[in-house]
Amino acid sequence: MKKIVIVFSVIALVMSCNSNKKETSVIWVSGYKTNCDMGAGKSTCLIVSKQESLDNQKWELFYTNIEGFEFEEGQLQKVEVKEQKLNDEDMAADKSSFSYQLVKLLEKKPDNRIALQSEWQLEKMNGEALIDSMTIPTLVIDLLEMRLSGNSGCNSYTGSITELGLNKISMSEMAKTLKLCPEANYEDEYMNLLKKVKVYEVNGANLNFKDVDGKEMLQYRKLNKTKNEVRIHDIWNAVRVGGYPINRMVTVPRLEVNTQDMKIYGNDGCNEYFGSITQLSNTAITIENIGSTRKMCPDMEFPERYMNALKQVKGYDFEENILILKNTNDEEVLAFIKGD
Repeated sequence: MKKIVIVFSVIALVMSCNSNKKETSVIWVSGYKTNCDMGAGKSTCLIVSKQESLDNQKWELFYTNIEGFEFEEGQLQKVEVKEQKLNDEDMAADKSSFSYQLVKLLEKKPDNRIALQSEWQLEKMNGEALIDSMTIPTLVIDLLEMRLSGNSGCNSYTGSITELGLNKISMSEMAKTLKLCPEANYEDEYMNLLKKVKVYEVNGANLNFKDVDGKEMLQYRKLNKTKNEVRIHDIWNAVRVGGYPINRMVTVPRLEVNTQDMKIYGNDGCNEYFGSITQLSNTAITIENIGSTRKMCPDMEFPERYMNALKQVKGYDFEENILILKNTNDEEVLAFIKGD
C-alpha cells in the first residue's frame, strides 16, 4: 500500500512539473499600442502576431507584459519569449493565465502603420481631383482607439478599425450624422468607396486606399496643423464684442470651432448659429455660409452686434488664455475665453 502511495506521489509531482514547464515561442510585437479593457479598468495593450513570418500575420491584443522587453513606438520587434503557465493561486482574475519573459531580440524593423496616425484630407477619388468649391472629405485615424472619423463632405462619420495589417485594413460600418446636405456634395460617392477599402499605402505625406484588387480609390494628403490650429479647436465663451466687455445682464454668446469638420457652431445670446471654415492657418481664419435660427428675443440688439462682428472675422491670435478674432485690419472684433 505504501508503494502505491509513493508511485502516485511521484506521478503527481511529475505532472505538476510538466504543467509548469517553461517553453519558448517567437512572436512579433507591433510598433504601436491600443486601448484595451483589462477587466479591472482601461489600459493600453501590446499588439502581437504569433506567426514567425509577417507574410500572413494575424494581429491580436496581448493582455500582459513581457518581462525584460522594451516597447519602441514605430518599431516592429521579433522576439523569442519564455512562456510559463501560471498556477491557479498566482493568477489574477483580470490577467493572462501565462507569464512571459524575454529570451532575446531576433529582429527589428520599422512599423510603417504608425504613419497612419494623423489627420488627412482627400485629394482624389478614383483618380479624379476634387473641386475646391465643395466641402472636401477628411479622415482622422486614431490607432490608440483603433478608430476612424472625419467629415464626408457634409456629415461627420465615425467607425472602428477591425483589423490592421502591414498593408491591409478592415473597417466597421460607419455611423454618420443626418443633417441635410447641399445638392452638390461628395458624401455618397465617398462613403461608398470607403466601404470597399481593403488595402492601404502610406508614402510620406500621402495615403492611398485601394480595393481588394489593388485599384486606387481614395487618395489623401496629410494635414500638418500648427499649434494655433490645434488650440483653436475648442468651445469658447465670449468676453468682449467690438473691444468692449460683455454686460453681465445679457446671455453670453458661445462659439465652438471644429477644425476636424471645418465648421463653427454656437449661440449669439438668442439664436443658435452655424457656419463653414473655408480657410484656416496659423493666423488666418475665414468663416462663410453663416446661418442661424430665427427666434425673437426681448433684446435683439446685442445678438445682432455679435453676429455682425462674427461676419468680419478674417484672422485670430491668442493672448495668454484669450482667443482674439480679428478683422482684415488686424483689429479685435471678438474675444473669448475657453469654455467648460
